[in-house]
Order: sequence, then structure tokens, then C-alpha cells
Amino acid sequence: MRRDRILLRGGYVASAGLAAGTYLIGKGLPATLSVFVASILLTRSSIYLYYERHLAFRAFEDFTSGRIHHECVACGASCHLRVSLGADDAKRILQYAKENGIEETIIESKGNHYWLKRRSNGACVFLKYDGNLPRCSIYRIRPIACRLYPLIPSGTRLKVDPLCPGLNGTKGHTFKEHLSTQEVGPYVRKVLGKI
Repeated sequence: MRRDRILLRGGYVASAGLAAGTYLIGKGLPATLSVFVASILLTRSSIYLYYERHLAFRAFEDFTSGRIHHECVACGASCHLRVSLGADDAKRILQYAKENGIEETIIESKGNHYWLKRRSNGACVFLKYDGNLPRCSIYRIRPIACRLYPLIPSGTRLKVDPLCPGLNGTKGHTFKEHLSTQEVGPYVRKVLGKI
């Protein structure tokens, strides 16, 4: 389990303990509920800010400067993220589904926004297992968001998933090599104005 989720669960347990303590010292139910809700919100926002903002953007700086590299370890971590699709991605995947007789819902949408459907366990509908190894059943035509990983678009910026197990100090691709091998350099330049 990812460290951020472990910390989040620990924070929830600590919040419940703090609320129970508040109740036991006789502060009453309204105060107890207030303490519980406030501590849950503080826990969630602190962990979000630390991992999704601080570490993610620091890891991006380390990746672009060459202090860290990325070597895919085929862990399937990216297959558990919400994958946003561009219009070209959606069109290509729907065509693949039609050609291969896939009738289940594979793309969800809201307005002009599209993303790959996820199963109840949070995994992408195209994630399959070969023994214990996670495999993408549409790897050849996978969306740009999947090819970008461990890079994650964030508005007009990029960040890096700081918990990606493929990040290390010496082995694997540099930032520019990653963009080149995954054929996402043009996307990054066009959409985000980077490199």
C-alpha cells in the first residue's frame, strides 16, 4: 500500500482517538463531532499538500535536473490513477473496442471531459494480470496520460508521482529520454509549453 494511504488511515485512527478523548473528558457530543471533523479535514489536507503539491513538484524538479531517473518496474501504479483522455485518445480507444468486440463501458464522460473507466478496486478496465505481473491490454495504443507516467499533468504544469517505485538516483531514463521513449515530447511542448 502506498505511504500516503497508510498515513491517511493512521490520521483517521488518530482523529477517532482524539474525538474519543474529547468525549471522555466530558466535552459533549457537539464538541466531539467538531473535533473529529476538524481533525479529519486537517489530516486529509496536510497529506494532500505534502504529497500532491510539495513532494510531487520537488520530484519534478529533481527529474528535470537529472538528480533522479525513472525505470519502469511494471508495478501497475499508473493503472490505479484516473486517466484523463484527450479527444484523440478517446477516438482511438473506442475504435479499438469496436474492432475487438468490446461492448462494456470503457470510457466515462462528463461534458467534454473523458477518462478511462475504473473497476470497483480503482484499477483501469484495461489492466490485466499475467500471473502476478500487471499488464496493459491496450499498451500499444495507451493514452498520453499513461505514457507520461510518472509525470502527471496538473493544470499548465507537470508534477511527478513521488511514490512511483521506478524513481531512483541512477538507473533508467532521464526526463528528456522519458519524453522521447514514450513519444510525449510534442504533447508536453504543445499543451504545457515545457522543454
